[in-house]
Amino acid sequence: MTTTHAPPAALLALDLDGTLIGPDGQPPPGLLDELRAWQLGGAHVAVITARGRLPPLLRDWPLHSASRCYGAWLRCEGRVLWERTLPTTAVHAALGALTPTERGGRCKTLIVTPDPRGILRHTDPDFEDRWPHAPAPLKVVHGQPDADRLDDLQAQWAAIPGAQVIRERHDRLVLVAAGAGKGEALRDLATHLGVPAARTWAAGDGPADAAMLPHARTFLRVGTHPALHAAHLTAPGPADVPRVLARCRADALGCRA
Repeated sequence: MTTTHAPPAALLALDLDGTLIGPDGQPPPGLLDELRAWQLGGAHVAVITARGRLPPLLRDWPLHSASRCYGAWLRCEGRVLWERTLPTTAVHAALGALTPTERGGRCKTLIVTPDPRGILRHTDPDFEDRWPHAPAPLKVVHGQPDADRLDDLQAQWAAIPGAQVIRERHDRLVLVAAGAGKGEALRDLATHLGVPAARTWAAGDGPADAAMLPHARTFLRVGTHPALHAAHLTAPGPADVPRVLARCRADALGCRA
């Protein structure tokens, strides 16, 4: 999977929530101008998010690529480059590990399909009947307040063939297809574009973003999560990201920040 065009001067791959936007759901001042500066300098700008849907605000952002459900689905320059869906057997196994109580009540279970509107929730009256007939899903999410029980479920889900489990929060598990993590998304996008790791910059704030570290020359940690202790640069929060990205741009593209 390689490009037939001249490769970009650099690749900039960025997590979304907690990295580019804060609790208010909006980008900090100067962020979009900074991303445009990367684009004008010849870089390919991508967002790699865990979200099941790409938020509408991204439509106005200067992006070449956007991935959702970690690395399960990616659109590159207007076309879907890949959909990495879970085998039906994996979904059966994940849901089968839940007790009847865990499939309702205080627990939350949902299935995200490739359709941008395709989210099936356990609270849907026909959830049990609908999900086996839905398109192969991009991810399964289960959340509940019992962290010890989630530890047990994590071990069970981790043994499911053709899938990998991600736990970014103490109260939530996510199951995606094998090879659908953020690290694989960054690696495969860089290969498609013909950009080596030495020309790749990335940023994130949580444990799933740590998978991008081996595939980037420079990684910016936003916040203080210990899973990202090996990051090369740190920004206290999203408000500081435009300033630090400007420093990275000077290094990546030879532009004065």
